[in-house]
Amino acid sequence: MNAWRNVVGCVLVWSAFAVPGAAAQKNDKQAAAGKCNIDYNSNDQVHSAYNQMTVLALSSGKPDDARKKIKTAIASLTSKSDFGKDQMARDAVLGQALVTWYDTPGSPAVVPAADLGYPSSAGQVDVLAAADSVFSAVETAHPECADDMDRYRQQAWARLVNQIGPLINGNKDDSAQAILNHAITIYRGSPYDYYFQGQLAQRKKDWPAAATAYVKAAELSTPDLAAKDTSVKAVKEFSEFSAAFAQLQAAQAMSGTQQQAGMKKAADLYRTYLKDYPSGENLQPAQAGLTVALKASGDTASLGQMWKDMIANPTKYSDAQLFDAGTQAFTAQQYATAVQLMEFGQKSNPYLRAGLFNLANAYWKNNQFDKMEPVADTLTKIDPDNPDNYQLLAIAYQGMQKSATDPKRKKAMADSVNQYVTAGDKLPVHVQFTEFTHDGDKYTLKGSMQNASTKPITAALNVKFLDKAGQVVTSQSTSVQLAPNETKPFTVNPVGGNIVAYRYDPVKP
Repeated sequence: MNAWRNVVGCVLVWSAFAVPGAAAQKNDKQAAAGKCNIDYNSNDQVHSAYNQMTVLALSSGKPDDARKKIKTAIASLTSKSDFGKDQMARDAVLGQALVTWYDTPGSPAVVPAADLGYPSSAGQVDVLAAADSVFSAVETAHPECADDMDRYRQQAWARLVNQIGPLINGNKDDSAQAILNHAITIYRGSPYDYYFQGQLAQRKKDWPAAATAYVKAAELSTPDLAAKDTSVKAVKEFSEFSAAFAQLQAAQAMSGTQQQAGMKKAADLYRTYLKDYPSGENLQPAQAGLTVALKASGDTASLGQMWKDMIANPTKYSDAQLFDAGTQAFTAQQYATAVQLMEFGQKSNPYLRAGLFNLANAYWKNNQFDKMEPVADTLTKIDPDNPDNYQLLAIAYQGMQKSATDPKRKKAMADSVNQYVTAGDKLPVHVQFTEFTHDGDKYTLKGSMQNASTKPITAALNVKFLDKAGQVVTSQSTSVQLAPNETKPFTVNPVGGNIVAYRYDPVKP
């Protein structure tokens, strides 16, 4: 008999946000742009190129004409390597020229040096990498000018980053990654860069990279930025939760002390999310993930505190979380706590079969056979073709038989033991369930049916999907052709609101 069943898993919901233009990404420090004093007039070459870039920024001429002007400006700015005291101005204007080239329709991102205005000996030029190099030189020499350089960086970045979300949603991950690489090359100060980087890493199941990216996205989602761009608020919440989820997945692939350390990090990230978003839309999976991380890290003290809070405030938690916390308490041999938690789960959802199965086992371990019996009986009614449920019911009657003193009651209990052992043994079809998940009101229920007889059969399964009151929301049927002793999978996909559980009619071969 399978002793325990999973009630809930952590599910990450994909999301996409509309990314605004560069202006919304500016930091408040840019309001004080006057502190950066770049003299564009001291050198004739720099002055001419600067004026040319200013005119191009305000005009909408033909792309070919714009490229010719940009090439002329770049040629004058790269005619020598050292502009002396005007080097910062030269670097700033060269960066502007390169970004303007990149933004001109039809301009390639990697260009033969001579075509761009560089000396031909420079070979091929990656336009955005070259722009980043000269902007970085300005920022390193004069940190007070970083905000001014960001304004030019964001000019190219905004056009790039707005392409990434639609590509990801269209499953064009390689194209999205290539564009994201360009975006991060030119501007690394936006949470969107790392939000998308986390999503792409997650799709490849590169959990360590995903966790790192989501942490960075959350850090960059500052209150100042969120005040200008409302989508940043959603990015921050999603990224905080996703960082914890990805770290949990990464830690599960580790072992020994490394896994304990990884799980502790996941627990800390979940705590951060729960502190920042106590009523967030990912509250329930975050609480469930925290429970898993604490248990795996060996932090039983924190687990105990969490269980105490769940018992004191059960309405804060979902039915699945209460059942799963009870299972964790059971595993930690805290049997009384396990029963309390699972009873709250049962009160919240009397029909969650995996939770009821675990509660029956908890009553068994706690020698509470009188409470175990009605739970096991419910299981045989909502899950009638699972022999494990009849075994649980037989165990409950056996436990009550041992404590009975009245001979008639003792015999009745013994008869019930035999009745339910026989009932489980004679089931013509065995039904097992392996998945019950949903995306909004679209559900997926997977399992298998086994022909326990010696004849080929057609096993017809009719599943009724229930709300918390046990009322039928919708029904789905499926049938499977089974040879003797053959097992085959099945899937049903109901649609409906407020579905929290299911039951099915006994399969009729």
